[in-house]
Amino acid sequence: MRLEATIPDSRGTAVQKLADELGLSRSQIIDPQNAQATCELVTPTLAALEWALKLEKLEVPGSALTKMRDMIAAPPRPGAALRAAAERHRR
Repeated sequence: MRLEATIPDSRGTAVQKLADELGLSRSQIIDPQNAQATCELVTPTLAALEWALKLEKLEVPGSALTKMRDMIAAPPRPGAALRAAAERHRR
């Protein structure tokens, strides 16, 4: 499989610097031949991809679903602190 991504120059520079330091190609940094990582590079985009690949079954009790439906149908009125914050941003 081939995966392409557009990343900011700063992250591309970090990958290139790491590749130069380790004497590897950028491809070897991104797609190592063994499972033993020498260095780990984490970015929000890569983290999102990693999370998307880890499927987990989520079990939510029926009572929690009912509570969420009720809150959506009739949300609580905003408190004084929220109204004050909204007023500050309205100006």
